[in-house]
Amino acid sequence: MLQFINQFNRYAIIATILLLTTSGMAKDYRGAEYRTIETVRYGRFEARIKSAPHPGTVSSLFTYHELGSAGVAEWNEIDIEFLGRYTDRFQVNTITDWQADWVQFVDLDYDPASEFHDYAFEWTPDYIAWFVDGEEVNRQTGPHVGEMNRYQKIMMNLWPSTNSAWVGNLNPSDLPIYAIYDWFTYSAYVPGTGSSGTGNNFVQLWHDDFNYWDASRWQKATHTWDGNNCDFTPANAVLTGGFLVLCLTTPSNTGYSGPPLSIDDHPESVPEGFQLSPAWPNPFNDQVNFSINNLKPGSIRIDIIDIQGEVKYSQLRSDVSSDYLEFSWEGKDDLGNALPSGSYICSVTQARNQLSQKILLLK
Repeated sequence: MLQFINQFNRYAIIATILLLTTSGMAKDYRGAEYRTIETVRYGRFEARIKSAPHPGTVSSLFTYHELGSAGVAEWNEIDIEFLGRYTDRFQVNTITDWQADWVQFVDLDYDPASEFHDYAFEWTPDYIAWFVDGEEVNRQTGPHVGEMNRYQKIMMNLWPSTNSAWVGNLNPSDLPIYAIYDWFTYSAYVPGTGSSGTGNNFVQLWHDDFNYWDASRWQKATHTWDGNNCDFTPANAVLTGGFLVLCLTTPSNTGYSGPPLSIDDHPESVPEGFQLSPAWPNPFNDQVNFSINNLKPGSIRIDIIDIQGEVKYSQLRSDVSSDYLEFSWEGKDDLGNALPSGSYICSVTQARNQLSQKILLLK
């Protein structure tokens, strides 16, 4: 059952992420934030998470548009927030222009701080929906969804709010506190041509198992904001045992000091399917090449999709008989017309397996 809260709930505003370093004295605690370097618009955002326990804490998965000269007039944010004070629910929210927000709670039949579960949200021009273990649990439509149209970074963080009415009171004796992320997947919104998500309107663009810090994709934050009683420090975003661990600690005891984490701790393994090699050369001018390993006999579809989600080139091979295939693309559409410079997605689908990657065409 969903509990609806006033759309201008100011507790949610305190939970939003003003990415501005606050001057003055250091905060009482040290927290962590992991965020992408690049921005995205629309898609499906999914992670397997065991949230942080204890009142006073907020652990999250969200997207956020860093504010420009217009300030809060251009606010865009989509949230999954676990408040440690609750053992049977989590909060979802969208925040649009001038910090207008639509906060709702989703009830659970388990404690999200004691078990790993899959959490996701889909962001499209028409709706924003949230999912738990693949089942939709909340959907927002209406004019405010149309305002959610700015490019955003993908973020995860753990922090203590100073608003005890919202999150409860943090007991320092509970420290250190951890939020643990097993993996994260981003799928682009490509209506009518995808292979996953609602209506098969999404295509997986990349997946991170958190086996190491991919510094080409992720940053470890070093900022704070009013209402956050911690400074973010890179030392508290820890990659260990195939997990991302966000830590909330005292200033003198940063880092992860819990029990060792290993592959045996992962709740489930992902079935191994075919493998798509990195494109070469990438960026490219005249031709880009790919290879696929571990194929099964049967048909395979190759699509080249532009960043607006339109399929520009498609190839169906129905006679695959070996487990290895090479193919190339010359930067042209299905009619043989040269396409303009820009980013494209190469998507490869066989049966229920699908992989994709971004390629850059330069003229």
